[in-house]
Amino acid sequence: MVPETLPGVSLFIKHGENHVLYKNPDLSFTQWDKERLLDNNVTHLYVKSAEMSIFNQYVEANLAAALNDENLEPEVKQAMLYQASVNYVQEIFDSPAIAIKQNVERCRNLIQHILDDVMKSDGVMPALSSLVDHNTYTYVHSVQVATYSIALHVRMFDLSSDELMDVGMGSLFHDYGKVYVPKELLDKPGRLTATEFQEVKKHPVYGFSTLKDLDIFTPVALGIVKHHHEKENGSGYPDGLSSYDIARSSKITAIADVFSALTTTRSYRQALSKESALEIMYGEMDGSFDMQYLNSFRDSLN
Repeated sequence: MVPETLPGVSLFIKHGENHVLYKNPDLSFTQWDKERLLDNNVTHLYVKSAEMSIFNQYVEANLAAALNDENLEPEVKQAMLYQASVNYVQEIFDSPAIAIKQNVERCRNLIQHILDDVMKSDGVMPALSSLVDHNTYTYVHSVQVATYSIALHVRMFDLSSDELMDVGMGSLFHDYGKVYVPKELLDKPGRLTATEFQEVKKHPVYGFSTLKDLDIFTPVALGIVKHHHEKENGSGYPDGLSSYDIARSSKITAIADVFSALTTTRSYRQALSKESALEIMYGEMDGSFDMQYLNSFRDSLN
């Protein structure tokens, strides 16, 4: 938080299970406030959910300046970038689909910031893992998958900025169709019934159909949304594609998707270590992934 710059939102401190008002919207948050809070071991302030849109727009408007601030540590910049990304994705996913079309430039700016970070930083993995919070799983997962996908494309191929933008947009919205799946199925602890799983498996088509109608996503991005659950051996969905029939970008996003899901805490299980996740992907899920891409992804984690 940069003192003297915050918009007119209420700020709260968490005290036990309660949130106590610290600043009214009409009062400025000063450097003195920040130092006083830190001196008292207060490291987080809270904003009303109804005012998060105002705060998110403030963060986005000031993000570029913060990322270029030489006085901020790289870890702080990354924390700001990825938390801002999660907040924004939550705002978009919780809004009508038309909000994506209205805010397409905000989406592209977000992807550009992530791309810039991937290109210049070796610390992407720790930055992403610090976001883990099962209460915001879908949004954290979307940002992680976009970042992993961009990073692996950069590692393996010499792509133009436009091509990387397509990858970023598609992978960021790869699970958008889940907004049309009942939440109780997505959060259900334990195994889904066959009928329930069939409903969840519809999310790539839901997402593809919705985003296609907006006329702002390229075929590459839409292909990622629709085919990120296809498998090398043809046992995936929704179209049962195999090997050479699956686009490169969809194969890479599939790897990022599974790795993120396994290494992120859910409401019904703890996150796995990267070693355990890879063991599953190479063992139980043998035949699911393009081995060249999976090997390169594994090597990038070391």
